[in-house]
Amino acid sequence: MILCVTLNPCLDKTLTVPPWKPGQSVRGQAVSEVVGGKGNNVARALKRLGKEARPATFFGGPVGEHCAALLREREGFDPLVVPTEAPTRTILTVRAEGEPGQTAFFDPDPAISSQEAEVMLRGVEAAIATGRVEAVTLSGSSPSEATDGLYLDLISMARMRRLPVFLDTYGAPLENIWGFWPDVIQLNRSELARHLRRDDPTDEQIFELLGTWNRHGVRLAIVTDGPDAALVQSEGRFFRAYPPEIEVVNPIGSGDSMLAGLVDSWLSGVEAEPMIRRAIACGAANALVWEAGQIDPDVVSRIEGEVELEPVEDQGEVQPERPGDSQGFLRVGVYGRATSRFGRR
Repeated sequence: MILCVTLNPCLDKTLTVPPWKPGQSVRGQAVSEVVGGKGNNVARALKRLGKEARPATFFGGPVGEHCAALLREREGFDPLVVPTEAPTRTILTVRAEGEPGQTAFFDPDPAISSQEAEVMLRGVEAAIATGRVEAVTLSGSSPSEATDGLYLDLISMARMRRLPVFLDTYGAPLENIWGFWPDVIQLNRSELARHLRRDDPTDEQIFELLGTWNRHGVRLAIVTDGPDAALVQSEGRFFRAYPPEIEVVNPIGSGDSMLAGLVDSWLSGVEAEPMIRRAIACGAANALVWEAGQIDPDVVSRIEGEVELEPVEDQGEVQPERPGDSQGFLRVGVYGRATSRFGRR
C-alpha cells in the first residue's frame, strides 16, 4: 500500500457555464465535485494503475466531512483523516462550454495548528508501523507555518524504515529539506525558479541543482515544463525528456499522475529510462481526460513509446554556494547536520 500525504486538500467544484463576460449574470449548466489536493490525485492515479493507495490528509468543518465521505463512499478509499478546527477550503473552477480556458477561484488556506500537525505525524507513524506501507508520497503546498516542516519529519521517519519517499512540493516545505532527503523529487520549472530565486533559470543551472540533490541521496529528480521537455537526473545521469504531442483536455493533475507513474514503476523494479518514459506517459494520459488522476493504463502503454529521452552530457561536480550567496541556491540542507524528530543525519 502506498500512503499519499496531502497537507492542503480541497473540495474541487467545477461549474460549467455558457460563454460569458465579466459583469453578466450567468446561470450554470452543470456542476461536478471531487476531493482535490495533489496527493489525492496521486492516489487516484495509482488506483487506476492497479496499486493500493491510501490518502492521508487534513479535513475540517462540513466541507471536510463531505470530502471524507466522498473519498470513502464514492471512490472506495480508506483515508487517514486528521480533523481540524479550520474548515477545508473550496476551489471553484468555472468552465465555459465549448471554450478551452477555465478560471479557478481559491478559498484561503486553512490555519492548521501545531497540535493537528503532530496528530498527522503520529497517524502516519502508526500506519507505517503496520508493515503494510510500501512507499510514501508527499504532495502539494503547506497551508500554514505549523505544517512547513512536516514533510521533513515524514521523510526522516520513512527513510529510517527504509521506505522510498516521493516528494512533490515547493516553497517553505522544500526549503526545509535539510539533511533528510527523499528518493525522488518532482516539481515544475516555475516552482524550481522560485527555489533558485531566479526569474528564468537556464537548463544548466537546473541540472546543477539536480546534481547537487543527487549527491545528497536523491536518486531521481524531474523538473517538468508543461508540454516542453522535462529535465531529469537519474542516478547521476542527466536527460531531457520530451512528452508526446497530444490534444490537451485538462492538464490539472498531470504532475500527480506522473508521480504515480514513478511510484508504480519504482515498486515494480522498472529500470530508470523506461520508468521516466512511463511516468511522463502517465502525465500525458491525464491531460487527455477531464478528471484529475483518472488515467487509462492502456493509453499509458500506447503512448509511452512516444516519449523521447535525450541524454545530456555529464554536468560535472557542482560546488554548492554557501548560505547567503547571491543565488542562494541551496538552502535545501547541504551544510552541517540537520536534525529532525526522528534522528540525526
